[in-house]
Amino acid sequence: MDTLQQRRNQLRIPMEPLASFAASFFAALSPPSPSAAAADSSTVLLLPLPVAAARALTVLRRLLLLATQSFISLFFMFLSVLSPPPPPPPPALAPALPRADPGCPAGASCVGRALAHVLSVASRLPVASRKYELVRGLAERLLDDNARGGGARIGAVNRAALSGAFARTLRQLDAAAGGEWPGMELAVRAVRTGMRWWRPTAAALDDGFGGPAAEKLAAELLWLGQKMAECGAAREAAAQFGAASRLGSRALVAEPTLQVALLRLAVFLFKHANSREFEPSPGGNEDKGAIAEQRVSLLRSWLPLLCRGSNGTDAPVLSSKERTEMVAVLDELIGKLGWEQQEEILALWLHHFAACPDTDWPNLESCYTRWYAESRRLLE
Repeated sequence: MDTLQQRRNQLRIPMEPLASFAASFFAALSPPSPSAAAADSSTVLLLPLPVAAARALTVLRRLLLLATQSFISLFFMFLSVLSPPPPPPPPALAPALPRADPGCPAGASCVGRALAHVLSVASRLPVASRKYELVRGLAERLLDDNARGGGARIGAVNRAALSGAFARTLRQLDAAAGGEWPGMELAVRAVRTGMRWWRPTAAALDDGFGGPAAEKLAAELLWLGQKMAECGAAREAAAQFGAASRLGSRALVAEPTLQVALLRLAVFLFKHANSREFEPSPGGNEDKGAIAEQRVSLLRSWLPLLCRGSNGTDAPVLSSKERTEMVAVLDELIGKLGWEQQEEILALWLHHFAACPDTDWPNLESCYTRWYAESRRLLE
């Protein structure tokens, strides 16, 4: 009787795990072994058939509940796949007008806000849009009219609007360079590595970034930099471009077409960094150390791209004459730095120049030799 009472108490205890349900189900339905029947024949005789049926019903009820929950989950998952995406939010009725540099008095005027708005809309439009040329042409006309009009305040409007547009476009290109989602970037790299291992032909896949959107941003940076140079603000463009060290490192693995656009921009700004605009005025309060640091930042961020990305896709990016002129510009630019700054930049050049076997430009061997000879002379 004690054994029967224990079995009845077990029926009142809920068996949650499905494995326990199945074990009890098969144990209830399977006939007992001859040894167990001989050992406890009275227990078998006292176990009625409804007890085994109750166990089986409990298991079936739990299985039915589990199957129902799974069916409901799959049904709603299927509906979510078939359902259309939510409609996009309606555009704002009133656009948010971008403001130019708040530190400039002319940036708070309606003329400055209107010009900044045109430049902002031009940066948002894709090149494939038929309205891109219209908005780009409008910005060209407004900038040229301001430049012809003259005047200190109108010139400040151009410089403030162009500086803000250059900084915004540079941020967009830096965001397109990747790294905002490190886990996703690592996953993409792992997939590409697996494809190279599985299919050797997949080795041609590029780990870099690029595409029409990034190339459009790089081309706009060159256009904005040229416009800033026309109104005397090339130094601001070079300072912003030199501070984008993360973009400079990512450009080393960018797609070739994007490397070409960034290389042209870097060459353009290197020439202006060596111009009189970067020289302190005789009676000015400009810090020579700050100017040297801006030049160092530009060289530190973009000299490696000159060493690695000068070949182009189907033709050299620069002609032989332009390459010779650029080597002379870099030689003069490095010579204007401090002694330790020259050592840093020349070591950077040698590292990337030696690591790229596909090109022998820019060759700064004479600059390196001259600096080393003068350094040795200081020890005598």
